[in-house]
Amino acid sequence: MLHFKVKYFFLLISLWTVALSPVQAEVDRIEQSVFRITNFQQSPDWQSPWKLKPTGRGQGSGFLIKDDLILTNAHVVSNSRMLLVNKISSPEPFLADVVAIAHDSDLALLKVRDSKFYLNLIPLKLGGVPELRSRVRAYGYPMGGKELSRTEGVVSRIEFGTYVHPGIDSHLLVQTDSAINPGNSGGPITQSGKAIGVAFQSNLRLNDVGYFIPVPLITRFLDDMKDGKYDGVPEIGVETSSLINWHYRRYLGLPEDTAGILVDRVVPRSSAEGVIKPGDVLTKIEDMQIDAAGMVNYGEQQVTFFIEAENRQIGDLLKIQVWRNGKFHDFSLTLKAAPFGVEMRNSYDELPEYLIFGGLVFIALNRNYIHSPGNVTPPLAYEHWYRELERPRTRKDQAVLISRVLPSSVNSGYTNLHNFIVSTVNGKSINTLNDLDKMLKDIPLDTRHVVFESDWQNMPIVLDYKKSLEQQQSVLKRYGIMAGSNLSGMHNKGTQ
Repeated sequence: MLHFKVKYFFLLISLWTVALSPVQAEVDRIEQSVFRITNFQQSPDWQSPWKLKPTGRGQGSGFLIKDDLILTNAHVVSNSRMLLVNKISSPEPFLADVVAIAHDSDLALLKVRDSKFYLNLIPLKLGGVPELRSRVRAYGYPMGGKELSRTEGVVSRIEFGTYVHPGIDSHLLVQTDSAINPGNSGGPITQSGKAIGVAFQSNLRLNDVGYFIPVPLITRFLDDMKDGKYDGVPEIGVETSSLINWHYRRYLGLPEDTAGILVDRVVPRSSAEGVIKPGDVLTKIEDMQIDAAGMVNYGEQQVTFFIEAENRQIGDLLKIQVWRNGKFHDFSLTLKAAPFGVEMRNSYDELPEYLIFGGLVFIALNRNYIHSPGNVTPPLAYEHWYRELERPRTRKDQAVLISRVLPSSVNSGYTNLHNFIVSTVNGKSINTLNDLDKMLKDIPLDTRHVVFESDWQNMPIVLDYKKSLEQQQSVLKRYGIMAGSNLSGMHNKGTQ
């Protein structure tokens, strides 16, 4: 009798193992296609824009998708000097290159140089948007170790939220209590054997709150890159207020069965300009009803109506319905990138633009510079954030400023000058650094002085034009500067 029980026990174990083997094979397949990424990176010194900071080392994750491409986060591979990719439990690194990057949505594609890397690897397929409270699994290589980590959790929230990497962009994101720690970034979030997102950030003020980029934004990125050029996520370009108060809806004359969102402002140069007007009520977008809080149905939950623009490409048409002057009106608008997006977002992979003349260091104001220590002054803050709000269409393509002075006899008396916003040169308005460069070169040689004026300062900066030209090379040599300008936004990646 005992002998029979032992045989029966082993039979059960055998059947249980056979039943689990397909699941385990699927897990093994996923794990083999998740990689550790090491980034040796250098970022610019925005106080001295001709210099780079010392090389640093970062770690993240990535996973294999179609066409031998590795999907990861943009912040994992930004400002790269060399990228190394390791397979699971393998000490052998492989060199890789960035083939596409989207800083506005924190996504990137890599390709390993050695084709042997891809032997016996199976790409992960992309799934869909998960249901709330459904279980997910996160894979990655968090800091503190070199082996693959696996954690599980549930989907707790699906909504629009700020993406930390670009700094200003809000997109659809999914919240989970699966542990997402530094180093997990770029790793897949899976469900039913498919990748349903890319882990990318966590809330350090809360326990067990992590976020991943969902598949719709990933597929939008992949579609955008089909022509070999990334155009970016389009934006509508309106600021709105809710119409939850039914008295206000009645005041606007809206029908009882209509909700909608009130347009407060149309952003100049945006997709909405010339189509939508302040005071309009947006009632429909792509035949989807917009409720009084500005939400539309999206699967089993509601998200902001901006989702309909996010899922499209720049140049696509977007249908809208507005309530204006007591009537419904149907329009189509052509989607564009966000105006001044380059200046407003964090900048990566490019050397700062600058120009040196007479020892004065000119730069174009952007988010990186204004967030450097000591640069959040009222004039800079106004030019960067508020000018276009308070005085529409007065913002220049670039706000040009003298960030610092390299002391020399030609600029005596100005050595402590800092963050002087330049409005005109010899009475002529400047719009960009390139404008300034051309103006300085076109000044007649017999001109005695070059005068830089600012709307923010009563006293201009005055230099001797001829002496400034004569001392240009000696100033650069004295301060160890190889080039007196960088006006190309030259890429800083790929030099491996």
